[in-house]
Amino acid sequence: MSRSTRTVPRAPFAKPLAPHGRHVLALLGTPSLRRGHRLVPLVLRPKAMALVAYLALADGAVARRDLAPLLFPEAGDPRAALRWHLTYLRAAAPPLIARRLRAARGALALSVPTDVALFRLGAEVVSRHPGAPGAARTLSLYRGNLVAGLAVSASADFDTWLYVTQESLQRTFRRSALAFGRWALEAHRERQAIAPLARLVGVDPYCEEAHLMLIRTYQALGHTQPAAAAYERYARIVRRELAAEPAPALAMQFEGRRRRGPTLPREHLVALRDVTMHVVEWPGGEPAIVGIHGSAGMAHTFGALAARLAPTHRFVGVDLRGHGFSDKPRVGYELHHHVEDLRQVIEAMHLEQPVLLGHSAGGTIAAFVAARTDVSGLILLEAMIGDRAFTENAAAQAAPLATGLGRPVAGFDAYLDRWRARRDRFTDDAERLVDRWARFALAPLPDGTYRERALRAAVESEWASIIEADSLGTLARVRGPILIVQALRPWLGGRPYFTSGIVAAQMRAAPSAVLFVARHSDHSTIIRDPEPAMIDAILRFARPRFARPPGR
Repeated sequence: MSRSTRTVPRAPFAKPLAPHGRHVLALLGTPSLRRGHRLVPLVLRPKAMALVAYLALADGAVARRDLAPLLFPEAGDPRAALRWHLTYLRAAAPPLIARRLRAARGALALSVPTDVALFRLGAEVVSRHPGAPGAARTLSLYRGNLVAGLAVSASADFDTWLYVTQESLQRTFRRSALAFGRWALEAHRERQAIAPLARLVGVDPYCEEAHLMLIRTYQALGHTQPAAAAYERYARIVRRELAAEPAPALAMQFEGRRRRGPTLPREHLVALRDVTMHVVEWPGGEPAIVGIHGSAGMAHTFGALAARLAPTHRFVGVDLRGHGFSDKPRVGYELHHHVEDLRQVIEAMHLEQPVLLGHSAGGTIAAFVAARTDVSGLILLEAMIGDRAFTENAAAQAAPLATGLGRPVAGFDAYLDRWRARRDRFTDDAERLVDRWARFALAPLPDGTYRERALRAAVESEWASIIEADSLGTLARVRGPILIVQALRPWLGGRPYFTSGIVAAQMRAAPSAVLFVARHSDHSTIIRDPEPAMIDAILRFARPRFARPPGR
């Protein structure tokens, strides 16, 4: 269809920049007050700014007894510190804040219009109807991450709230900006897409699709130099930070050649009924292998394993809720939540009879999914499947891995140095993929530090539900082929994570299962740096079967 005759289907209106004639508290990017297009920086003490942001985004009033220790845990009298900051805000804050700050004896409330609320409402429309009037204006509300530059010393609960809220908004911006970019390219409205796509690669530099779309947008407009600059930045990030090569077609176009080496896997945000899940896909043949990571992991944890199984098999790694780039709701991290999420992902991505592969706690989830879904096989890599005594002990051994979640990290190098100090060196290819994994595993915080993306509360809730579950009984109900993998090398505490006794219990529950013993691996290296014999065993197990055997 030509540009002159192309029509845009009618869609709901996205929200305007700000209610006409009203000030809006702008918390996306540097905190400011917005009236129309005019922004005035909001200058407050850091703790006062944190208090304003928390109250403005709260769903109603907040009890003083909860708010004081949340923001002033180091104070001798947190309630007194809270009162002082309220007095300061009444004197120093602009009228929009000072006049709307309601302080009752037991609770506080701040009812002000915010760019966060406007953006959330508008972005949902843009994601579904990217051609809606006002879409570009809605996306312009996202000037940067939530309260950019805010550096406060508060409680771990406040830090987690700030991180989860910031990441949720960034994920919403990513979904809506990419949807708008796709529409703009198709509708020949490329000029409108430049600003949101450029902003997206700024706040989310490892989103390859955003880089590729921005380059295509410049090219469609005939902007040769900006396209070349955008490609140069993209190629530099991919090569120096993510240990991969740029998209081959673009490398040929901008460099006249392509270097040998792997490209990045594809990433998707899959909207389910209750949450949005982040999925990483390594293209390959069928049946697809769906990878379910262990506690505190993410899809990119499977990097080395997935790279060695693809392209023979398409490998689809899923970030469980509360982990990676997937949604992090306030509650809902029990085993049945994960099982239902995986069932919906399989349906949404049209994966026909996939092979499920689960590592550690992910193996428990995989077994429960396999017992309720039509799959062509189940691979258990040291899965937490056993009696209550075993699962309690397994969770207790791994508990130190969860205690550090949420603590600030200085940077990638410091994080990897500490991580590598506890482990033997991997092969060169696996070490490069560890560097890439760290780039995805750490989330930047407003004060310039980082934190791991997994939530401690999600991990602990997951373990508690696994301990209560009948995992051996569920394994016995799985129909279809099963491969059980045991690693022999010591892991935590100088001993293997799994004993021969627990493997025997799993084999009794699934007597037709095949056992592979990874003699040169521990609980971590079976996915981080898998030995060739195990790869061969998985490939033999997962190869297509023309006739599925009855029963197991």
